[in-house]
Amino acid sequence: MRELRRNIHDSIFGSEPTEDLLTKAFDRKKSNFGNTITYSPKVFIPLTTMCRDSCGYCTFVKSPNEGGTYLNEDEVISIAGAGEEAGCYEALFTLGDKPELKWDYALTQLKLLGFSSTHDYLVSSMQKVNETFTLFPHANPGLMSFKEIKELKKYSPSGGLMIETFSKNIYDKGQPHYKTQTKFIDLRIKSLENALQAMYPVTTGLLLGLTSTADEVVDDVTNLILLIQNNKAIQEVILQNFRAKKNTIMKNNSEITNDLFLRIIATTRIYSPSHISIQVPPNLSPDITLFLMSGINDLGGISPLTIDWVNPDHLWPNINKLKNDTSATGQVLKKRLPVYPEYIKKEWLNDEIFEKVNNIIDTDGYPKDSNE
Repeated sequence: MRELRRNIHDSIFGSEPTEDLLTKAFDRKKSNFGNTITYSPKVFIPLTTMCRDSCGYCTFVKSPNEGGTYLNEDEVISIAGAGEEAGCYEALFTLGDKPELKWDYALTQLKLLGFSSTHDYLVSSMQKVNETFTLFPHANPGLMSFKEIKELKKYSPSGGLMIETFSKNIYDKGQPHYKTQTKFIDLRIKSLENALQAMYPVTTGLLLGLTSTADEVVDDVTNLILLIQNNKAIQEVILQNFRAKKNTIMKNNSEITNDLFLRIIATTRIYSPSHISIQVPPNLSPDITLFLMSGINDLGGISPLTIDWVNPDHLWPNINKLKNDTSATGQVLKKRLPVYPEYIKKEWLNDEIFEKVNNIIDTDGYPKDSNE
């Protein structure tokens, strides 16, 4: 680990020109993924905006007094149906982590919906969407036990859980994860280990800008590389740049600079296993074209229908412009499913999901209309 950490430090903060570092990363990306950059046409389904945590950068979460609530089943189906009509392949269920453990109001709402837990309601909603539409559910429910993941796997090809940061300073008073219950790194790593045990493809990643020192940046990237080397269930890494939001305790915190961000992306690509997809959210940077040749091969979920519920101030890019910008770099923008081609195998998907996936993909593992 010491040698890896030293190499990562030298890559991010050393004297090698950023342009040369990006060239190395881009060459590695081309070797692994060719000239393709992918994105997932998706629709957001915010199943509940309540959560037992309250992070210092989050505007998605609402307490009951602030209007926190659950969608009802008709609303879930309506959103999913609109997503299918808009050409989406991914139904992204966004929600807080088991709010009924904190709020009696959440438990009361669940009972009115006919459920005793958020997890049970999530599984039921995913089942209905999966069986009714061509959409594939993909959920980010927070911490997940092995049993919970096995139940999610019945109706979805993949899920997600962000690491955000490995730093222990993040829990101190005044810091983003102060008094949170689910953001402890050992609990998050355990959930990702549960995904490996269940053979469930997952996305994870870092929220860059939560920490403030160079050592923390190096530690985050080093530990991320070690994690994905040891956990084959991780299909994708998101490198997300923190954006300050109004009405949060981090509203005045500085955001990561483009040069540092580019060097982190390039370094992550250089030291990641060859199958790992690296994503940068395209709506969180003023000019995503700066990143198209940084080593990324994916631009994440882009919705033709719904706002980014997690970053509502940042609009999705225009797809036609994004196609043209990608083409200008000698690459091709392609649609993908929430499960990557590398993981479209029987050992990673249950029989029903495997069959559903194979009904709509081409020989390369992308939707048959991926170049439209």
